[in-house]
Amino acid sequence: MAKQFLRTTTLSFLTLLFFLKGTSVIAAPPTFQKGFLDSRSSDMKGNRIALSGQWFYFEDQLLAPGDAISADRILVDFPGIWNDLRSDGSGFGYATYMMFVLPPKDIKVLALELPQIYSSYALWIDDKLVATNGSVGTSLTNTIPQWRPQTVSFDNPGDTLQLTLQVANFHHFKGGIKDPIYIASSELLTRHRSTAVASNLIESALLTLIALGFLITYFVMEKKKVILYFALLCLTWAVRVGFSNLYVFISFLPDFNWTAMIRIEYCTLFLTMIWAILFLSRVFPKEQNRILKYILVVSNVFFIAFTLLASPFAFTQWITVYLTFCTLLLLNGVFLVLRAWINQRAGSTYLTVSILLGLLVFGYDVFAYEGFFSYTPIIFSVGYISMFTLMGVVLLVHLGIIKSKSKSISKLSYGDLYQLPKDRQVLK
Repeated sequence: MAKQFLRTTTLSFLTLLFFLKGTSVIAAPPTFQKGFLDSRSSDMKGNRIALSGQWFYFEDQLLAPGDAISADRILVDFPGIWNDLRSDGSGFGYATYMMFVLPPKDIKVLALELPQIYSSYALWIDDKLVATNGSVGTSLTNTIPQWRPQTVSFDNPGDTLQLTLQVANFHHFKGGIKDPIYIASSELLTRHRSTAVASNLIESALLTLIALGFLITYFVMEKKKVILYFALLCLTWAVRVGFSNLYVFISFLPDFNWTAMIRIEYCTLFLTMIWAILFLSRVFPKEQNRILKYILVVSNVFFIAFTLLASPFAFTQWITVYLTFCTLLLLNGVFLVLRAWINQRAGSTYLTVSILLGLLVFGYDVFAYEGFFSYTPIIFSVGYISMFTLMGVVLLVHLGIIKSKSKSISKLSYGDLYQLPKDRQVLK
């Protein structure tokens, strides 16, 4: 029964993962050559079109739309990080991008879906300024960074569109654009944005409620550290949802300080790792290597201190190193779970499913950040909500707070799981 549950749960999530991934598949871009996209025959009512290809590029220039038409330019691949484009690997500086779109004439209102851009931008369609983030400038003192992914709508003129994008960065290690800009009907992109924001808000709200429930349980009923660690894990991730990927929190407070925002984004990641390590060490005490546990926790504490004390340029420079370090964390989690599974710990199946689900979703999150997958909010929200909910319910069952109808489960305690001596059968 347990093995069947494991197979069914894993298969169900994978099916959902690929189904949702499939719903966001972007149609192959129409003809895009040398800064011109001919999308007149494209179905923009049903598909987002990625403006990925060669854009005109003006390095060390912030040009208005009219000036960009006649200025000398080169072609570069878009999107692209300046660190990869430049021989010195620098992400600092400013530049202007330009491209042209021939839109379909059957759509009255079009929209652009704009991602996080490093670290400020201004976008014109023809001669109209339609979107900004922060303030672009030519130096550190006159540039204001901000990350606020947004969707902007505009009337379709039925003729060639000129997109002019100014980008400036003097704060983050990376410069340029990592993710593509999409164009489609306003109805489609507005719905896509609303769904993404709603999924993030629901995820954050539910995790906050779970965290509060377990904090009350810890302080009122069962003062066991495994409950506290789980509550802090849920609460930290609930905060992180608003300060990463879609940056939903910034949508409501667009003037929120960028430096504070990025510190919160990074620190919540490190804190999540700490609570997860401590939680797993309590759930599977016999499988956890104590020395490795402390090394992992201390390492994350170091990253938190570095993020709080260093400049954004300094600590963002090392995020790739940390993501490599995350591989060690994931491998440790997989190894721990597999040991518990192989040792056939009584009642470990349900906890194993939730932990494996978490590893799967978090791994997908890391790969999406690195650009191997496109970011699909519903996948993350459904995955994380499922993981935390399952972990919470199973924890309550094993602590005896929720009585299971199954005798084999309702009678289990953590002492039963690990066959500890009677004087050590309380999970502290």
